Amino acid sequence: MPRSSIFNFESLHGLAPRFPATLLAVLAIVGAIEIVLRFTPAETLAPGKSRQAEMRFLEHEVLEKFPPPKILLMGSSRIRRAINPRLLDEQLGLPRHSTMNLGLASGRIFEALYFYQKNQARLSSAQLVVLGIDEWHLSTGWRLGSVYELNAPWSERMSLPNPLRTRLLLDGAFTMRLKLPLVFPAIAAAAGLRKKEAVELTLNDDYQVLPRARKALPADIDPRRFHETIGTFYDTFHIDPVMEGHVEALAKLVKAAGGKLILLQLPNRAAYHQEVERLRGKEFEQHVSTMTRLAQRLDVPFYLYRLPSECSLDETSFEDYGHMTPEGAALFTRHAAGTIRKHLDER
Repeated sequence: MPRSSIFNFESLHGLAPRFPATLLAVLAIVGAIEIVLRFTPAETLAPGKSRQAEMRFLEHEVLEKFPPPKILLMGSSRIRRAINPRLLDEQLGLPRHSTMNLGLASGRIFEALYFYQKNQARLSSAQLVVLGIDEWHLSTGWRLGSVYELNAPWSERMSLPNPLRTRLLLDGAFTMRLKLPLVFPAIAAAAGLRKKEAVELTLNDDYQVLPRARKALPADIDPRRFHETIGTFYDTFHIDPVMEGHVEALAKLVKAAGGKLILLQLPNRAAYHQEVERLRGKEFEQHVSTMTRLAQRLDVPFYLYRLPSECSLDETSFEDYGHMTPEGAALFTRHAAGTIRKHLDER
């Protein structure tokens, strides 16, 4: 058959796809970096102002030094500041260090679940696990955090709505977006070329882990000052069953260990909450109704405080929109002791 025939497949010789050597080299380098980063624990790279660094601090400064707890407090920085462990032990007539407060800055329920699972050998002794609930905990609209982005199950990544799903799928496959920016600062700190960022937490005499004290906002603050915070939590508010699943998973773990989970939503400053009800009341009530149904389905108690006056607090009890001052925490700890005692007596 003549070579010019259209049926002569020898005419296709030399048309096989070729990849430039430069492209192959780049792909090899990127792949090598990804492999190294994937097997590098995030805790070794995390800066001081991160949940990973706070978790490491809690493991070294609390879990390793104190006996396994009888009462375990978990959640965000709001519960971290709201309940004084030493005072709660005194109110309940328990030995010192019976209560352990492991709240995290901006802590998600997934992070409480992750930390409990990681340290289950020491934390499963808790008869009561009090999980602090925040108004944004069931929503995917506010930052999920790198702990979730690095450790979320694939089934959850697939279930979330776009564009969040796409980003989490990419983060699951390639950790470079999250870890690579941390590598060079970590190397520079290890080499002494820059100061290592410290965790800004201290363990005080009440065995309560706290950040540096801040000046409290005035009691008569203009409520409009809270609009930016409200927007942060509610502008992209979206309750998702995946977030509810983290509560359920923690409840099952606690129950399997012989303990009981309690859901506790702390009050915010009244001026803040009144603005939430005025501007985002529909979304807030959606959160409350969803959490109430979830608690009923899981057969766990859910305590909701809408206003400070419901638990002997006022506007002077808060530093900002919802973090309590030490004086506010003492008042709330005494109030919470009655509720916690009731559940301890049932054990």
